[in-house]
Amino acid sequence: MKSSLTRFAQATIAAITLTLAGCGGSGGDAPPPDTTAPPPATVSVAAALAAAGAQAANDSSVNSTAGFSVLQQNGVAAVTIDSPPKVNFAVFSDGKVVSSVAAGSVSFALAKLVPGSNGEPDKWVSYLNRTETATAGVGPNGAPALASAVQATSEGGTAGQLAYNQDGYYTYTFKADIKDPAQTAGVAFEPGRTHRIVIQARYKNAAGEVVLVNPYFDFTLDSSGKSVAATASQTRKMVDIATCNNCHDKLALHGGGRVDTQYCVVCHNTGTTDANSGNNLALSTMVHKIHAGRMLHGQGEHYTIWGYQNSRHDYSEVGFPQPIRNCVACHDGANPKTPQGDNWKSVPSKEACLSCHQAGTTSGFHATHVTTLKLGASAAAISNSTCTSCHGASSPLSADKVHWVQELANAALYQGRIESVTLKKAATATAPGLLTVRYAVVHPVTGVAYDLREGCSAAATTDSAGTSIVGCNTNYRWDAQMDPARFGSPPNRFGTFTLQVGAETLAGVTADDVTASGAGWAMYRGADDGSHRYTADIQIPAGAKGNLRVLMTGSVAERRLDAASRTPIGAVPARTSADLAYVPVKNAIFEANAATGAASTAAARRRIVSNDACNKCHAILGLPLGAGDKPDFHKGARNNAEGCSVCHNSNLPAAYTLMTDGSTGPVAGDSQLAAGNTSSFLHESYQAKRFIHSIHGGARRSFPFTHCMNVGGEYDKDGSNTAAGGTPLGTGTCVARPDGSLYPGATHNFSAEVAYPARLANCANCHVNDSWKQDRSVLGSVVFKPAGMPGMLDWLVISPKAATCTSCHDAKAVQTHVKNIGGGAFGNFTQNDLLYAGKVFETCEGCHAPGSALGADVVHR
Repeated sequence: MKSSLTRFAQATIAAITLTLAGCGGSGGDAPPPDTTAPPPATVSVAAALAAAGAQAANDSSVNSTAGFSVLQQNGVAAVTIDSPPKVNFAVFSDGKVVSSVAAGSVSFALAKLVPGSNGEPDKWVSYLNRTETATAGVGPNGAPALASAVQATSEGGTAGQLAYNQDGYYTYTFKADIKDPAQTAGVAFEPGRTHRIVIQARYKNAAGEVVLVNPYFDFTLDSSGKSVAATASQTRKMVDIATCNNCHDKLALHGGGRVDTQYCVVCHNTGTTDANSGNNLALSTMVHKIHAGRMLHGQGEHYTIWGYQNSRHDYSEVGFPQPIRNCVACHDGANPKTPQGDNWKSVPSKEACLSCHQAGTTSGFHATHVTTLKLGASAAAISNSTCTSCHGASSPLSADKVHWVQELANAALYQGRIESVTLKKAATATAPGLLTVRYAVVHPVTGVAYDLREGCSAAATTDSAGTSIVGCNTNYRWDAQMDPARFGSPPNRFGTFTLQVGAETLAGVTADDVTASGAGWAMYRGADDGSHRYTADIQIPAGAKGNLRVLMTGSVAERRLDAASRTPIGAVPARTSADLAYVPVKNAIFEANAATGAASTAAARRRIVSNDACNKCHAILGLPLGAGDKPDFHKGARNNAEGCSVCHNSNLPAAYTLMTDGSTGPVAGDSQLAAGNTSSFLHESYQAKRFIHSIHGGARRSFPFTHCMNVGGEYDKDGSNTAAGGTPLGTGTCVARPDGSLYPGATHNFSAEVAYPARLANCANCHVNDSWKQDRSVLGSVVFKPAGMPGMLDWLVISPKAATCTSCHDAKAVQTHVKNIGGGAFGNFTQNDLLYAGKVFETCEGCHAPGSALGADVVHR
């Protein structure tokens, strides 16, 4: 008996594995659909469910289909379409069957998949619908666009009948009869179509935590109306929720219960419209427009939706944190969970295209498709049947060709490499030392090194797809905005590459030295050994000790290529930055011992953040975002989080950028403003930990975090000076050129422009090794350099722990708490007071130590 049960359990698990593999295979390789009903059970359903529930891979929190497929494989139809329909499902948690799900904790949605024809894409159509009546006075310009609109909906578990069967599964009998068009808003039941049942369920796991899941099952029907599992080619799965959660952590909408895109599409389809705005709420349109909100705003469209209780959601400030043309960030046909993930390449439609490309009469889309090609009287009148003639999968203007991102694709061609570091002269307490560094920029696959002194290299005459591009001296250009007096003339070099050294000193990074070596050392100036490996001497700061961090940064200034044809379109020589594509080169870092120059044997610097975590949202850290969105930082040349801190160290108060909370220090006369000033307004710190937290945590802050805001005072989140009755943020002035000359620059209000898409309290999204639980920094973050005091110890600081916490929690009450309760400094003490004078002693861990009631790890769950 034991042997039989073991064999049965193994067979059940194998069947589950085969079923899941079948659902994830290529549409073209899928077997023909099974048109027979589930076989009769050979053993008890209870035993089958118990065996399946014991497998962690079947837990309902991670497996959206197991609660249906186990029943199907053991003779119980997951769905029976009768009058009304019935659905059978199980819930697994912590190795067991869950038997306590209440009717009030579940709701159900049911839809059919209508195949596309005449150029139209496949679409889900809900059988459960309602009519939304718009509220007077609510909508664009104070009036609803439509009096009413049909919207897909779900049926709550208390509307029908939910029963728990002792075998370990639930049966829900719908109230709605989907065979009756009067109950479906006219949607006809079509038994020959693929269908999807999806559940919104809530239950508690063994730890007492509330779990929210959206189990779903795609099926066809046999002649008796019982479900047959659909194959991969019979369904439509374009996006995996795990991809969304790369940025969103845990995407949970409509009160937190909708947590899977496979549920979203059942309601958010072409049959659902927002009456107030008139916008169609199909997921493919809505999600694209939300993520392209800022770009559409720049084209004159303000994408807005009115939601629950007439709440207004304006998405015109939403920016995608990587190039919006990088479609594979969300769509991946190679993912077995999204067999239709490559539809964006092969099934073009105006609905998809116009979700990012604005279609007004003054738009480029209108000019091409309406005026020139005369495909319709307006964009809305164009038939999708015409799209593939120009944008089909094999056409020169296919979606995957025109959405090619040069900076992202060609980054695969380059990698920085520091091959050796040796000590030439040791630094003393008062004099700098020298390191000899051997380095190269290589092709990461072939290892061939690029010639940094020429316009191009034979190793770089093809792009990442192997397509020939252009010849020498025309493809690669030195950044036209770089100063020839600083980096050499003529400005005709392979790229913008520099070597820098960070050290365990107050300075943290070498001072710039244009005649010998320094922070801005242009790498093409090194000695070439004939194989394009270069050697250069760079300074070690005086007083350096412990570890040194040698950093190579750079980007290749490629001639701009047309995305579709890959032919060069940038001017030669480059006239503006639009003629160039700044392709990021993977930064190289070498940790060396300050005393010997050898690879460091000292205690390794702790790893605080993950570059992979940054790149989940940013693709490549610093990657240029492209037209219509906010610009990159450092043209993609700085793309390694460990390297950021070399420049963005504790002694980097932002020049000409003041705090927006009106904070002042005890000293008058600011060395970073005009000579003779009496200002005591504190500056923002651009130390990496503080400015990165401040940018990403802008929504949590009380005062905006800015760049180039040089007018002191207290401002609200929108950038209005509260004391001056609404005066906006100052124009701002930034250091722009190596000689220190200035230019008027735009003020950026990051708190208004950036919204972190995940839970701010989940610090582990970015941080590794539990580093976020306790700030171990020693140096304070400098926020004021008094005039006439060049010594770094005389500069005013925010103490280390306070600098981290107040980057998100910046209210005046928190500042008071930091100083009066936590023993910290907030621009009222110097670095010397903190390090040597014993005037500052942070006592934060008395209340906020890891594991304590108010520990960072407890309050940031």
